Amino acid sequence: MNFQSSVPVSAISQQSQPAMPTPGTVPAPVPVPQSIPSQFGSGSSAGSGGGQFGSGTVSGQAAQTGGPAGSQYVLSNSAAIRAEIHRFESVHPNIYAIYDLIERIDDLALQNQIREHVISIEDSFVNSQEWTLSRSVPELKVGIVGNLSSGKSALVHRYLTGTYVQEESPEGGRFKKEIVVDGQSYLLLIRDEGGPPELQFAAWVDAVVFVFSLEDEISFQTVYNYFLRLNSYRNTAEVPMVLVGTQDAISAANPRVIDDSRARKLSNDLKRCTYYETCSTYGLNVERVFQDVAQKVVAMRKKQQLSIGPCKSLPNSPSHSSVPAASIPSVHINQAANGGGAFSDYSSSVPSTPSISQREMRIETIAASNTPTPIRKQSKRRSNIFTICASVSNLSSTKRAFQLSPN
Repeated sequence: MNFQSSVPVSAISQQSQPAMPTPGTVPAPVPVPQSIPSQFGSGSSAGSGGGQFGSGTVSGQAAQTGGPAGSQYVLSNSAAIRAEIHRFESVHPNIYAIYDLIERIDDLALQNQIREHVISIEDSFVNSQEWTLSRSVPELKVGIVGNLSSGKSALVHRYLTGTYVQEESPEGGRFKKEIVVDGQSYLLLIRDEGGPPELQFAAWVDAVVFVFSLEDEISFQTVYNYFLRLNSYRNTAEVPMVLVGTQDAISAANPRVIDDSRARKLSNDLKRCTYYETCSTYGLNVERVFQDVAQKVVAMRKKQQLSIGPCKSLPNSPSHSSVPAASIPSVHINQAANGGGAFSDYSSSVPSTPSISQREMRIETIAASNTPTPIRKQSKRRSNIFTICASVSNLSSTKRAFQLSPN
């Protein structure tokens, strides 16, 4: 599914709040923006506090405007932040509109079934990775690009499921998988892009896998075009890349047209990136592609962290002890400390906290993430976001009653 949108960020007011639907009415769907217009540029700090919006340079039209580079960087981040807030706030009005539509269904059994599915979707949204996953869980963001004849969707599907599907997904997809690099588990975010790399994609990725089919000349030329497009948005020297030539479509009717020498030359043109030939039908080299690109990202992060150096202790602040940068996975260039998935023990990678043990933190987090669901299903109408205050109040009342009880 392609989540790109052309909604202008400039039209988003900083004070805008999506209106709640009036009971008995069904409002028009609220647009959910995902992309950032090119006029806002891209850029991110090159230091340890850098976010996920680029490489320290300003791209697009913003780079050509007057004023200091720092002001363009602030503008870029401000636009991205406002777009994300607008996207987040637009979800619940649409969910409420679905509930209103559900009430119009005459079949009560069908009405309840649909409502339960919507409740599940809403709970998944409320308990998404940004609100629940521990900061100690690091992410690897890998983008997959290629045209519809490249075989990239089959490559991703084979890696995720171990099975082969021939159909290419025109809209791409978003996937998550656990991957282990050097004994450390990472949340691998795979973004199968449905078209050419855009600004948002370039600002998001940690690494890129370019895919073409060995029997399709157009898919081979597309890789050149996509690389140049990516290079216009991002300094590709800081983006690990892997080139993949797929064998899936080769047959007597479709012979191989891209020989090994041309593929090797392309890999040299793409900053001398690693080249693999894969076959999703049998799984040839599929696992190696993703393992290699993950290894490259981790190696680059370690190199960058060493160049930053260890954190220095602040005066009169015992909690800010000197910790090697390599042991803090959440502080890194182009790495957001968000994720989604199961909770695991990563205590060996996180500095100890004197006030509370990490086991206690993990137990509390798990309990908190499961708290809204029963409350949400009692009303079947209001969001977890707006009922959590009430649930805290109820818990406080229960605690007071328990303290007053003579037993």
